[in-house]
Amino acid sequence: MHEYYFANYRLLVDDAISQSDDMHYLVDFSKAMPATHTFTLHLGDEALLDQKYAAAIQQPVVCTTERFDIHDTQDSWAFVSLTSEDTVKHNGKFVLTCARDYSEMTLYISRQPYYSVYKKRWKMPALPFSSAIRAACEAGMTMREGMPLHAALVEKDGYGVVFLGPSGMGKSTQAKLWVEHQGADFIIGDRPGLRRIDGQWIGFGMPWDGKDNIRQQKQVPIRALVSLEQAPENCIRRLTKQEAMNVLLNQVMMPMWDDAAMALLTPLMGQLATEIPFYHLKNLPNKEATELTREVICETCSTGRRPIV
Repeated sequence: MHEYYFANYRLLVDDAISQSDDMHYLVDFSKAMPATHTFTLHLGDEALLDQKYAAAIQQPVVCTTERFDIHDTQDSWAFVSLTSEDTVKHNGKFVLTCARDYSEMTLYISRQPYYSVYKKRWKMPALPFSSAIRAACEAGMTMREGMPLHAALVEKDGYGVVFLGPSGMGKSTQAKLWVEHQGADFIIGDRPGLRRIDGQWIGFGMPWDGKDNIRQQKQVPIRALVSLEQAPENCIRRLTKQEAMNVLLNQVMMPMWDDAAMALLTPLMGQLATEIPFYHLKNLPNKEATELTREVICETCSTGRRPIV
């Protein structure tokens, strides 16, 4: 087994899986960190794939994505690949079975090569780490004092700032501006993990990311969360708890198919909205936006006041 770490969780992966090129996301997350929970991922017998697939699709579908369906098999969850030609070629035909708490996962996948017209060579189907396996790990996080966010995370002077917002709202842009103008470190461009550990909220880099391909195995105490909106001028204000919860409901990656996980996640979101300052930043993509945000965040931490700028 190979060991990988993110957000103070440990992921154990069979050697056969960890050698795949598609698992390269994990390479930079092999340094051990204190782990509070363990997820185990096994590679199942390929000969059982069709049997597992046929059995899983007989069970109710509780969630549908672009690449897989999630079926409730009563004693487990089954993440099943869609059957379109493009999906099968990219991810292979697969079934990922998970314990109800996602601690144990087994991946059954076709390992038959296919010829890529684009690459002009034979390729092995990609393991669905960035889709099904990631979704299972993130669902498991929500049952273990964690939450993955649709956000970007930077570190500045030992504290973390999280930028939240829908796709295209400028999360990565603001993070890069902080690197350029505030000397910040860009930890991850999308889907950081947040956890409340020993009474403190910590932000973590994770072994997956979106378009920026920025991911570091780092952790940092969170000082503020900033919801973004593009605007013709820079303006920032502190959000109420209710407003902060509305932001989280749209930006936390939630396993809506799993009532048990949601029951644990909702109060954790409430704690985050209560304990960490939330802001709404109307902004231009410029240096002044970073200066305004930094000044307001630092003023709040030093005085405890709720500035409205």
